[in-house]
Amino acid sequence: MRKRIVVLVLVLMVLLVLLWHAGSYLVVNNPEHADLIVVLAGGNSDLRYWNAVQLLQQGWAPRLMLDVFAKGKTYGNSDIDLAQDFVNRTTPGKSSICPIVLNSTYGEAGHLADCLRGTDVKSILAVTSAYHTRRASEVLRRRLPQYHVSVYAAPDPYFFGERWWQTREWAKTTLGEWQRYVWWNLVDRWRSGAVLH
Repeated sequence: MRKRIVVLVLVLMVLLVLLWHAGSYLVVNNPEHADLIVVLAGGNSDLRYWNAVQLLQQGWAPRLMLDVFAKGKTYGNSDIDLAQDFVNRTTPGKSSICPIVLNSTYGEAGHLADCLRGTDVKSILAVTSAYHTRRASEVLRRRLPQYHVSVYAAPDPYFFGERWWQTREWAKTTLGEWQRYVWWNLVDRWRSGAVLH
C-alpha cells in the first residue's frame, strides 16, 4: 500500500511539472538570418507582421512575405487587396503576399511551397505567435525540407503567456494549441505526401 502511495505521489508530481511547463514548452524562439521572412497567417492581430517588419529593418532578411487568406473579406474588401495595400505602404518594394486557402499550418506549408517555387530562397525566418512556434517550426521543417527554417516568437501578451494559468485567455490559447500540437504529432506528421518538394 505504501509503495502505491509513493508511486501515486511521484506521478502527481510529474503531472504538475508538465502542467507547469505546458505554456513554455510551446515556445521556440531561434531566429536566424535568412533569405526571406515569412509571416504566417492567423493570430489575433497584426502583431506578427509588425514583429516581422522590425526584423526586416534590423537586417535579419532582405525581403518579407505575408501569408494571407485568399477568400477572406473585411468590410467588403478582399483581404488580399487590403494586405497588398498595407505592405505597399509599410514596407514598399520589400514585401510580397502569399495567398493561402487552407486554414491550418499544415495546409499553409503547401501554399508557401507554391509561393516559393522558382525563387532563389534557401532559408526562411518564420514569424508567428509565441504559442504557435513549436508546432509551426516542426510542420515547416517536415513539409519543406528543402529550406532551412528558423522561427521568431512574436509576443502577444493578451492571448498568451508561458504562465498560462494566470488568465483565462492564456489558458484557452494554451489548451487550443496543445490540441493542435497533439493532432500534428499523431495524425498530420504521418500523412502520405506530408513532405513537399
